[in-house]
Amino acid sequence: MGYLSDVAYVIEFNSIEDRDAFVTLQLASDNKYVRDAINECKTDYKKKPWITFTASDVKWYPSHPDVIPHDGFGPQAVELYDASYRFIRVGEDDDDIAKRSDGEADLWEVLDTRVEWIRDFDEGEET
Repeated sequence: MGYLSDVAYVIEFNSIEDRDAFVTLQLASDNKYVRDAINECKTDYKKKPWITFTASDVKWYPSHPDVIPHDGFGPQAVELYDASYRFIRVGEDDDDIAKRSDGEADLWEVLDTRVEWIRDFDEGEET
């Protein structure tokens, strides 16, 4: 089955026009994986110049051709459009959390992790 992760990222542009230009650039790529990756993102926010992506229980191996574009969108947006991004991947192991970010925008309140306890010590009804 392989090692599974939950992944999310947000890219914030300085304007909706910059965001839309970035999306158009990715859709025009000769690389099928780049086009597929941008189509997996939410890119149509009306009030926020964001691109977001979330995936649960996925094999997120950095060398996989379908993962490479997702890993590159944030840094590429920073380089080309002076955007900001935040990326988080949480793996199956308790200590496997990867976080990356770059740019001027403070995206910690938009995307972060927390530890949550799930407890169910109820023994059921007594008979």
